[in-house]
Amino acid sequence: MTKVAWIGLGAMGVRMARRLADAGHNLTVWNRTPGRAEVLAAADAHVAATPVEAVRDAEVVFLMLADPAALGEVIKRADGVAAGVGAATIVVDMSTVGPVAVARLGAVLPLGVTLLDAPVLGSLAEADAGTLTLLVGGPADAVAKVRPLLSILGDLVHLGSAGSGAAAKLVADFARLGTVGVLGEALAIADGLGLPREVTWRALAHTPLAAQAARRRAVVESGDFLARFALAMARKDADLIVAAADAESAGFGNLDDAAVLDHIPSPHGKPESTAISEAVTTAHVPHYSWGDGCDGWRLVDTTGLSVIEERMPPGTAEEWHVHERARQFFYVLDGQATMRTLDGEIALHTGAGVQIAPGSPHQMANTCSRDLRFLVISAPTTRGDRRPCPEPLQIGEQA
Repeated sequence: MTKVAWIGLGAMGVRMARRLADAGHNLTVWNRTPGRAEVLAAADAHVAATPVEAVRDAEVVFLMLADPAALGEVIKRADGVAAGVGAATIVVDMSTVGPVAVARLGAVLPLGVTLLDAPVLGSLAEADAGTLTLLVGGPADAVAKVRPLLSILGDLVHLGSAGSGAAAKLVADFARLGTVGVLGEALAIADGLGLPREVTWRALAHTPLAAQAARRRAVVESGDFLARFALAMARKDADLIVAAADAESAGFGNLDDAAVLDHIPSPHGKPESTAISEAVTTAHVPHYSWGDGCDGWRLVDTTGLSVIEERMPPGTAEEWHVHERARQFFYVLDGQATMRTLDGEIALHTGAGVQIAPGSPHQMANTCSRDLRFLVISAPTTRGDRRPCPEPLQIGEQA
């Protein structure tokens, strides 16, 4: 029996949490609207008064919040999740919030907490039956530890490092929402051409829309659009997708219409990413090396912007005393680090980032057993004083 906390009891969350309770796990729940927890109280779950009470002493904490704003509020409030989770806790974020929100979540969780992102594919019936598909990102050892719990909810697909599950969910949602939209347009065209609906359905059965047409036919014909997945939530997911990508096709007028499938993923039509990926290359850019075994590559150096990829061996700590007033952002590509500033310490996992105020001294330490890879993004371009820091940065020390 595992001690589990569940935060967020919407239509999906309450069903998923109920399955864990029915499986005999020690479950504590919290929801922003307290009344929704009553059904779980009847299933012997403990209902906490605050998020910090819910997660205190929990081995695994599940988050199932509506959107990035709700997730951030529940995590960072004074009596929130970050204030209560212990160093050995595994936090599983099952919300559909996108990889940027997952990175922000990882940046505010205490040092030692492991974060997995595991958004789901499926709706209410799948949540009830435990047949959801879980798109999971995060360390393999942590995934193995929570696999028995996740298997109660559905089929687990481990996709890679933290943030990959959240990113994959946006891709899946894009495909689903796009298909439903095209189906609607096809029905509208058929009606405009005067085709009887029966003929339209028969025609669609021989197209790439066949599966969706068969699935949606009964709902369309009955007009009974039950809120299995609220339109407002679909709009939220669509907004996340739009924020992550804006593909435009041009110059392919004389090609087969399927050419768009080649163009959209190509460099010419590639969307602007909201998170820095591991695809950043260090080839053909200035390379620097420090005596402490660290390497750096200046990927971008233009007026107002500097992007440097750096590698730090295990146990290495570096400090920066920024001479120019510059805003800096550190983003971890691979590994785990601690960022220490005048305001305290922040744990950074793969996919997490932190912004440093202009002119602020700061120290970054590699706290994992492998090389730490991260990006330093500065605006305007800065030539800060970077040096090995064998001793912790002294609060109050200035350049």
